[in-house]
Amino acid sequence: MITYTQKQLRDFFIAASKEWLLTDGDGGYACSTISFLNTRRQHSLLTTSTSPPLKRFTLLNKVDEEVLIEGKSYMLATNQYPGTVFPEGYKLQSRFVFDHFPQVTFDLDGHQLTKKVLMPKGAGTIYLHYDNDSKKTMTIRLLPLISFRWKDSLRKAGDGFLVDELPDGVRIISEMNLPRLYLKLSRIYATSPESYWYYDFIYSHDSSVYKEDREDLFNIGFWETELEPGKGLTLAASTRDLAEFDYNEIEARHIESVENTRKASGLPKRYVHLADSASNHLSRSRVIRGLAIINGFPYGGVSVRESLLSLEGISCVSGKEHFEHEFFNDLVTNEVGGMLPSTMDEMTTKVNYDDPRIPLYLAVALKRHVDKEGNADWLRRYLPIMENAVETILQVNLGAARIKESGLIDMSGGKSNDLQTTVENAVVNALWYNLLKVVDEAKSEAEPLSSYAEAAAEIERGYFEHFFSADGTYKGLERGGELVSDMALPLVIPFSPLNARQREEIFKSLVTQFLDSYGKPHPHSVPAHACNLMAIYLAEAGAMLESHRDETSKLGELLTELFTLHDFTNCLNGLPRCTLDPTESNPQDLSSSVVTAEAIRVIKKLKFR
Repeated sequence: MITYTQKQLRDFFIAASKEWLLTDGDGGYACSTISFLNTRRQHSLLTTSTSPPLKRFTLLNKVDEEVLIEGKSYMLATNQYPGTVFPEGYKLQSRFVFDHFPQVTFDLDGHQLTKKVLMPKGAGTIYLHYDNDSKKTMTIRLLPLISFRWKDSLRKAGDGFLVDELPDGVRIISEMNLPRLYLKLSRIYATSPESYWYYDFIYSHDSSVYKEDREDLFNIGFWETELEPGKGLTLAASTRDLAEFDYNEIEARHIESVENTRKASGLPKRYVHLADSASNHLSRSRVIRGLAIINGFPYGGVSVRESLLSLEGISCVSGKEHFEHEFFNDLVTNEVGGMLPSTMDEMTTKVNYDDPRIPLYLAVALKRHVDKEGNADWLRRYLPIMENAVETILQVNLGAARIKESGLIDMSGGKSNDLQTTVENAVVNALWYNLLKVVDEAKSEAEPLSSYAEAAAEIERGYFEHFFSADGTYKGLERGGELVSDMALPLVIPFSPLNARQREEIFKSLVTQFLDSYGKPHPHSVPAHACNLMAIYLAEAGAMLESHRDETSKLGELLTELFTLHDFTNCLNGLPRCTLDPTESNPQDLSSSVVTAEAIRVIKKLKFR
């Protein structure tokens, strides 16, 4: 459970930087900061997918609240406008808790009001619930602020939207061909007849990312109702015309669902927040007919590379015994001309087949699954796919790649042999070696001396010398140079072209530089590599080695600290913030699903307690 105190909540920097996320399992989501100040254009209370899990549009941006007690007004919202923050509702917050959902308590001169935000799976609905925990009757005014636009764009003032009165709420219709938005209140209420545009909301995070950082939002007027002591009030926003609902029943079902997910993960109690984070990425796709893993909110979409790396960890929270089987079957069902899907375009929903390296990651996921299950039948089942991948590579169809006389793949495409190219080539060749070994293992009963084994042996002979110096450093990596997680990938894939001595040298080199970098000044509140997969992979690699126990122990302590961090909340990854933001032109090569899922896998593999 994540908790923020009154002192933290009333610090504007903390209130504006700590984020929460809820997802609906169809690609839709709600996310904001703990003060409910929207600092990104992607923040919203209801963003829904019109072609799950893609084509996502923000319908309800936020809801501002005003509370009146004995004639005194309290503005609970926090908004940023040019040159000012108004209202400053964050100064009224006394406690924020995120366990099964976000919950914030406001202290209104000794009178307590609690606000909860809940998004059930598969419902296309967000519930805002308010409990009067004081001894005074309160009058609550709710001001819904509407966007109706693509999640990454901005709304500018115009003619407004069509608002139809319903017996228990309203239906709002945009001029665009978007879902209807239904707003319903659980109590009898009065409404103001006027609607307004609110101008120039500033999204402070966007100032360094986009050319524009301001948006206008449409308010349909306020809804007003009295709330007696001990009573509750719920506002439901949905893409469906909801029938009468019981919030307490919905909350109970949601808590039960979250607890079942945590139980299914098999994680120790101190790590169950990772199960919550991982479950956010699960989705079903109409576009590629089957299971999908969203690689990150609010920016990410479906990337099969990230899905395959995330698969083992994500499967722990699915609650399905054969989740991975279903995923593999769904993936190969979408094969076209020997190619597997790589990504899906957010707006066009076009399925792309432009990354022929996907079968390399499929081999990693399959081998991990076989090792976990102890059943090699799954390798043989997908043998035709993997053999096609081998032929694709041997026919020099791997993008700009070519096979050298050494049997190694050259991905440089004529580019200079810099560190980035060296790492890319090292990773691709390690994956290429792994694929050959996986195919050889699947065929070994029939062909004990297969050509796949010979090709793998050729790679193994020259791999280390080609990409690494004698001391285990990547060629071109200066002391103190930037480390990226892919550098450690050759150490931890199921079949590595490295022998024990070579693995030890590379581990020693990487872990020394990584631990040296840990704790150095960083623009964010955590070390530069704290949320990088480097720490996860190095801990896994160190556990395979007999020596370097001190370094491995330090890595274990670091990971335990990161995994159990109580203020890790960030809607991008559920772990401390990364060095680079995903919206930048050269983002870190990780997504939230991989970070969270690989953390779960390593915790279970290394038996962290």
